Amino acid sequence: MGSRILYQNISELSKTDLLQRAQEFIFSTGLNDGASQLCKANMKYGIAQFQIIQERYGFEPKTTFISSPDETISRNNFRWNSGLGYGGRLNWGSGKEKLIFLNIKPNCCGILIGGINEVPDPYEIIKKIDDIKSKELYHNDILINWDYGISNHFINCLETRNLSDIDIPPYIIMIHGSAPEFRDDKYGIGLYVDKSKTLKEKAIEEDTKFGKQFILLDTDATEYSNFNNKALEFSSKKREIIADNLFDYGYKVICNQPHQFLKDYNNMYLGSNCTDTNCEIITSNIFPTTLRPDIAAYLFKGKKNLTETTLRNINLLDRAEKLELLDLLQNSDILPHGGGYLLSDIVEVQDVLEYKDQRYFVTSLKSNISRLKIIRNVRELQFEYRGRDIILKTIQLDLGEIIARLNPLFSLKL
Repeated sequence: MGSRILYQNISELSKTDLLQRAQEFIFSTGLNDGASQLCKANMKYGIAQFQIIQERYGFEPKTTFISSPDETISRNNFRWNSGLGYGGRLNWGSGKEKLIFLNIKPNCCGILIGGINEVPDPYEIIKKIDDIKSKELYHNDILINWDYGISNHFINCLETRNLSDIDIPPYIIMIHGSAPEFRDDKYGIGLYVDKSKTLKEKAIEEDTKFGKQFILLDTDATEYSNFNNKALEFSSKKREIIADNLFDYGYKVICNQPHQFLKDYNNMYLGSNCTDTNCEIITSNIFPTTLRPDIAAYLFKGKKNLTETTLRNINLLDRAEKLELLDLLQNSDILPHGGGYLLSDIVEVQDVLEYKDQRYFVTSLKSNISRLKIIRNVRELQFEYRGRDIILKTIQLDLGEIIARLNPLFSLKL
């Protein structure tokens, strides 16, 4: 069954064979542009490390990455240097195996979609924000960190164009934020192994041929999972508290979904909506996909995906069957949460150079493919956000059903 290289003792494989093996476990639905190719080129290094460690501890070495159409780079240096990209679902077990890879760095980021009946005045929102920050807000005795002016976190207002029979108010507020309060060990074990001293002390440091990973096992994995769930609840409630204070005249919660989170012991959604409505973390079957501030966002009804027909059409079915991953792929439960980073000058990845545990990605440029840009630190690259191509690919793959188009009115970053 299948190629011997996929099932033999992988500790005996060369670095080249390990990377080839890892690449077999990347199931991409991305646009295959420069950022998408960088994601796949880097992700095989992370998957190879995860698989080596899985086998080392007696687990089946089948870590798998299923990308969503917004597959792209991670601008977090620690995560990227650990061999991880962005935009999809990373799986390394049934969900019950008490092994957690900490280099994934879940931040519990998500988006609240609220419905309102009138367009708010942005100046009034700014005044309310200033008032809120002067008073300080708490949830369960934890001071809320206002993180809506950093990264791509924002407060948006949009006009609804309903495309279904679901009752959605005429205007939408969108609040995008995470839980930086839980990254260090102030309130427990901490989410980030590079920020929490407590977590770093509990973690097992595993060296591989491609770099270092930090893991937790058994009761430590349980403690971390419980803390992660607490952080997820806080992040969700935090978005509601912000909305309650900014729109105290009343709004309707349409959905409040995470898209960067540890679902269980063995599944990480890295910048992708999770459409598994049987999961307690997922509170409705409505999910936002946001693109650039100058073009429409969309609300989707989620679907169980990927179907066998879709997998056949994108030439992934045979590999899924060979690796005995068909059930996992048919229950991917992925949906883009955004457009993902677009690297406008890069057309493809030609090679990866390795030197002293560092990876240098050799890329060709759109202006002249004979000219090369060699990249190590992707955080410093200039980027834009992708547009409607993400929506078209989502529809093509039947990952969800559009229920509303949201036309932008204003975006507020502080």
